This record gives sequence, C-alpha cells and structure tokens, in this order.
Amino acid sequence: MTKCCAILLLLFLIVASAYKAGVIEYNPRTSDTARNTILKNLEEFRYYADKARTQAVDILVFPEYGLTTLVDPEDYALEIHDDEKVITELSTIATERQMYLVVNLLEKAKDDSNDTKYYNTNLVFARNGTIIAKYRKINLFNEPKLTPGDEDQRVTFQSDSGVTFGIFTGFDILFENPSRTVLHNSNVTVVVFPTAWNSSMPFFTSLSIQHGYASANGVNLFAANYGKPKNAHGGSGIYSGDGTKMNVYIDGSPSSKLIVSNVAARRHRMEKTVCSTNVSSSSGVGSSKTKYALPGSLSTTNITNYVTKKDFDAWKYTLQSVPLDQGDFSTTVCHNQFCCTFNITVEKNHISSRDNFKVMAFDGQNSYNVHICVCSLLACEFDEAYSCGARINTTTKFTKITVNAHLQKEEGTFYMPLTLNYNLKPIMQTSYCDTNNGTNGTFVQLTTTAAQENILVFGLLGRSSARNLYAVFILVILGVANCFIRGHYK
Repeated sequence: MTKCCAILLLLFLIVASAYKAGVIEYNPRTSDTARNTILKNLEEFRYYADKARTQAVDILVFPEYGLTTLVDPEDYALEIHDDEKVITELSTIATERQMYLVVNLLEKAKDDSNDTKYYNTNLVFARNGTIIAKYRKINLFNEPKLTPGDEDQRVTFQSDSGVTFGIFTGFDILFENPSRTVLHNSNVTVVVFPTAWNSSMPFFTSLSIQHGYASANGVNLFAANYGKPKNAHGGSGIYSGDGTKMNVYIDGSPSSKLIVSNVAARRHRMEKTVCSTNVSSSSGVGSSKTKYALPGSLSTTNITNYVTKKDFDAWKYTLQSVPLDQGDFSTTVCHNQFCCTFNITVEKNHISSRDNFKVMAFDGQNSYNVHICVCSLLACEFDEAYSCGARINTTTKFTKITVNAHLQKEEGTFYMPLTLNYNLKPIMQTSYCDTNNGTNGTFVQLTTTAAQENILVFGLLGRSSARNLYAVFILVILGVANCFIRGHYK
C-alpha cells in the first residue's frame, strides 16, 4: 500500500510540474479593408484558441504579422489601450479560455514630439486578460516604416506555474541583443518567438534556426511562424532545451496548424558547457545492423511547393575533394587564419556513386555584405562547386559526423548548432557543447549520436555583434537532383 501511494505521489508531482504549450502556424486571412482584415483574423484567433482549450493548453503563441498580414503599418497599426476593440477582444479570448495568449500586432504611439511612431509589437495576456508583457521588435528586417524598439528591453514574464519566459520577434534571434541579453535573467528557461521567417538554403531555414537557438542556450523555445510557403514563410515548433525533443510543422501548402506539447515546468536551463568524450553511434561502419535516424515522416505534410532561395556563394570558397571510398575521413580546413576540423565516417556499403563531396573553408563577405566564416563538407549535384546549396535528396549514409573548432569568444559572440535534413527539419540525434573555456576562446562541437542519411546541413552557426561578424561552420551535404528554390530569410 505504501509503495502504491509513493507511485501515485510521484505521478502527481510529475503532472503538477508540467503544462501544455501551443503554437500556431498561421496563414492569415485578408478582407476589403485593413480594419476588416484584422477583425477577420481576430475571429480565426478565437477559433484556434477554442481548439487549444479543448486540449487544455496553458499558453498559446500566434505568429508575427498574424493579425495584419505582411503590410505597411499606416492603416493597420493599433493604439494599445482599453478602448481599442481588438485589444479588449484579445483580453476576452484569454480570460474566457483561461490561457496565456501571445499575440503580435502593429502598434502606433506618439513620441515626446507628438509624432506618430509605428512598432512591431508582441503582447502577452495573462489568464485574467491583463497585459503582463509588451515587447517591441529591435532588429527590423525590410520594415522601413517601423521604429526599432528600445535596445534596453529585457522583456520577461512569469506564469502561475512559476516558469519565467523571455520574448523576442523574428530577425531578433540572430542578434546578441535581445536573443542572448534576455537570458541574462538566469530564471528564463523558455523563450516565446512569434516570427514571419523567410527561409534560405542552406544556412537560414526556419526550423534549423529555431532548433539551434534552443539547443545552444538550453532553453525551451515556442516558435509560431507565418504560413505562406510560396514566399518561403513557414515552419513552427516547440523545442526542448537539450535539442533532443521537438514537435514541428512545415508544409508546402498555405495552411494553419495548431501544435501542442506537454512541457516540463523547469526552473533551470540545460547544461551546455561540458563536451561528451564518449558519444557513439548505433553500430560500426558497414554493419548490417546500423540504425539510422531517418528524416521525419512526411505522411501528413508535403513540402514540394515550399519555396526557398539558394544563397550559397561557392565560387568564393577554397574547396578540397573528399574520397568517400575511404570510409573514415578527417581533415582540418582553413581559409586565411580561420580553421575547423571534420571527422566523418561513411558506411562503405551505402555510398552513392552519384554523390560528390567536398570540404571547404571561407572567411569573407557574403551576398548580404556581412562578414562570414564558413567551414563545410558539401555534397553537390556535380563535381562543380556551383551545383551545391539546394534541397537535394542524397543517399550516402553517415555513421558518425563531428565538426568542432577552437574559436574566438569576445564579448557579444555566440554560437549554435545548425542542422537540416531533406524534409527541411532539424536533426535531433546530436550532442552540442560550447565550453566557454578561457577569456579569449571557446571549444565548440557538434556530433551525431545516431547514424544519419539524407542530410543537407550539419554544423555550427556563430554571430559576433562586436565585430559585425557571422561565423558559420557548416557540414552541408547536398546531392543529386535539380532543385533550385527561391526565398529569403527574416
């Protein structure tokens, strides 16, 4: 009897320390006027809140520009006060469904000179309908009529379960402020992330960036994206801080989708500064028993029409051919003084004769005139470098992949893993660390924990705001097919 009581108590504590999170991949509606467009989407928000409530969701996140569509602000911006119908309706949705509600909208407000300013703004409504947090996007992207939010914002809020959340929007995730400065509050274990992200291959696809942020920082991430795949928008998910659990959605058709997950009410972040020295894959090279972590099933989604642009300046890189028939391949690749190391094991019985692989390094300006550093293993459609960088279905199988580097770690610099498979989803079976050892450097490493195939990207992405430096250390495996897709990222 005592044992049964102990088991029941343990189950009660587990349930009591968890909550349900929901994010909406949302394809906004339009109408004849700006006001009617907002009201039409508000009705859709109410529908999805009702749907979330039937699943006992505690916090629900809607995407960037979900209420307004991607438009200039003049006719769509709202003043945030109790007399604005949209604000009171959102408050009512939260109150009647007893959930936390995160909504993005266009805001207008007067400055000290009585001039009207427009902002990209997130609002958080508590279960009782009060606004408990407001965040104005700092790092705008192709939003020329908007004013950046205050750079000193460190917006957080706490739920009744005791969890502390951080919040930012879209392009902010690639900037030290606010994506890392919000974590200066050591109590933050979850980040909510409304976005209207535009994906570009191979380094800046939506789900890869989301998963990489969560995994690098040891925080859960709730990402709600704008669903318009023909314009490279789409890809939403709920991610755990260790990078091994996620519930994601991406589709090639314009659609809306509620994603729900049970989430542990954690008070501490996952540890990321210790590198495992004994990470192994399932079986040895060539073994018939090797188990593969295959790309996620597409039985419920079809991403054929998900449009992404290839942004890959291969002609700038230093390249070296990879002898796949060796099975094991290790090398250090440098461009100028920038170096990283790859250790790759290929299963000899599963090498496609059509696949061409190269290792490369680059340190210089990318197509956006931003300084980047890249180390990559590339698989290309042909032997020529120009054929790399698109979404291509590869067949070569890898038993283990490790990429690491000793890197500068000056103030404002951060790194994260970046992975992608043929289904445009990140790879969960990985181990990532960033040791932060020493005052001027760090050792960063990403390695697989299960054998993989159909990989497009496997590597590391870094950003140094102090020197306006992006550093990308990527294993990109891009293979056989003619698939050049258009888009850009936000």
